[in-house]
Amino acid sequence: MGRNNKVKFWREMYPYIKKYRKKLIFSAFGSIIVGIFVALQPFIIKYIVDDGISNPNFNSKQKVIFIGLMCLIYLIFGGCRILIWKITFKGIMTSMQGALFNLRSRFFSHLQDMSMQFYSTVSVGELFNCIIGSPINSIEQYMFQMFQSVPYQAVSLVVSVIALLSFDWFLTVMLLITVMFMVIVNNISYKKIEKIYGEYLKTESETSKHLNNTLHGMDTVKIHAVEKTVFHNFRAFLKTLYEKGIVSAMAQTNESFKPEIIEYIGVTVITMVGGVFCVYRGLSVGTLYAFLTSIYNIFYTLLQLMEIRLQKSRAESGLKKILDIMEKKTTTPEKNADEQKFIETEKEKAEKNNMPCIEFNNVSFGYNDNKIFSHFSCSVRHNESVALVGLSGSGKSTLTKLILRLYDVSEGKVLVYGTDVKDYNMNSLRTSFGVVPQKPFIFYGSVWDNIKIARPEASDDEIIKAMEIANVNEFVNAMEQGRDTIIGDGGASLSGGQTQRIAIARAVLGNPDILIFDEATSSLDNISEKQIQKAMENLMKDHTIIIIAHRLSTIKNVDRILVLKDGAITEEGTYTELQNKEGVFSEFLNI
Repeated sequence: MGRNNKVKFWREMYPYIKKYRKKLIFSAFGSIIVGIFVALQPFIIKYIVDDGISNPNFNSKQKVIFIGLMCLIYLIFGGCRILIWKITFKGIMTSMQGALFNLRSRFFSHLQDMSMQFYSTVSVGELFNCIIGSPINSIEQYMFQMFQSVPYQAVSLVVSVIALLSFDWFLTVMLLITVMFMVIVNNISYKKIEKIYGEYLKTESETSKHLNNTLHGMDTVKIHAVEKTVFHNFRAFLKTLYEKGIVSAMAQTNESFKPEIIEYIGVTVITMVGGVFCVYRGLSVGTLYAFLTSIYNIFYTLLQLMEIRLQKSRAESGLKKILDIMEKKTTTPEKNADEQKFIETEKEKAEKNNMPCIEFNNVSFGYNDNKIFSHFSCSVRHNESVALVGLSGSGKSTLTKLILRLYDVSEGKVLVYGTDVKDYNMNSLRTSFGVVPQKPFIFYGSVWDNIKIARPEASDDEIIKAMEIANVNEFVNAMEQGRDTIIGDGGASLSGGQTQRIAIARAVLGNPDILIFDEATSSLDNISEKQIQKAMENLMKDHTIIIIAHRLSTIKNVDRILVLKDGAITEEGTYTELQNKEGVFSEFLNI
């Protein structure tokens, strides 16, 4: 469940900022100094006019010297302002990007800890948006304003008002009245903008989800020639986003005009009164110039500070979306590190005690309301090859997912080397398996990199050997750039058989104790199938093998075949035994 209330932004962000707090404090202090320079620069002009040009006690030469000195001070102020700004900008950007790096890393790490059940309910587009899109961008903009702009703007505002009070209190009071009206109007406008912008963010998230879903299903779009329909559907999302974007932008612009109108009225009145004071009360021209210049600085700063509130609201909404996902608990939690077991140690114990390699003990499991297994039990011995056969939905692939603990059982236990998979270190458990899934995923990159990802530390010779076992070289050698050929997202440039051979090479390269082939030869031609089958049979000699069979010809030489139906084993035996027996398996052979 998501949070019902707004997040406490700085409390939630502190763990990610903590490492950079000294640098941020230093940078904020530098920004304060910049603010002092910004506030004082207009008053130098006042001294040039009143104490230089209009000074009756100076002769022409003295006036020029004084003006030159003031101009030099103005230039020094400007140079110091730029230099300090540059130093503080670097410190703040380094700290801010570091904090965002920590947040993104923590978010991605959390995603990796989540089970497959999480990914069946949360859109990948939404997750992508949290890492790269509006939520993180809103946080970045708000943090930058708070550390870089707000300190110097706030100090500049205070110093300017104090200085103006010393020049003319009446004009300053008029300025403060104008500021008060601007704040009241801005507060009313803020509530309208916040609601409209929230609707825009919701529309953006929905569009991101739809786009991600569409791009992942592009092969289906092409196969069924529904490009026009998909295009019109996406245009509908884009049109809504377009309309919401315009409404949001126009609302923000229209509402921002209101305090600006008050600003123009206030400046006009103050200028008129200041002009009258120059004529009738002896207010110096330099003071009026400094006053008017400072007013513009004050109003600009005030508008920027009022904008911070809206940016904070956006940042809190973005952070809330990220934290809502990070608060979701995995349905396959690991035990504390000191309580975890490692599969290498348990394997030795199991072999000494002649325990099964894999065992399902009274297991019940289902996807939401769809029950797959009810009190299911079976076991696989060390170095045994077992094939799982059955119609779609019988639970073949689900068994392998439970072994790998991609899902947790609702009842019973799944044991590997006599130990419940829930007691294992997750990484230790999964690296002991080599899996060739039914639909392997190919990452964007070279053929070589796609194989090496299974074991980054593997030597070139080990990778080449894995490629030979999986017969990858047969098609790689025909490519213009060979193993360095870049293949697109999802292996769009590869055939189904080529994709599966890369997946087989990955599985072999990991040098696992147990190999799982989930319909690994279903997309291969007859020649490739025989080559892969031979490789699989060689691996059977010293590995525990589980094969989910689509082509029954690939499991003729396995030690045992389990025939599944509705989550239960209906038949069991060798290929020959089941072939000669009238039952479900023989029916499969006749299909």
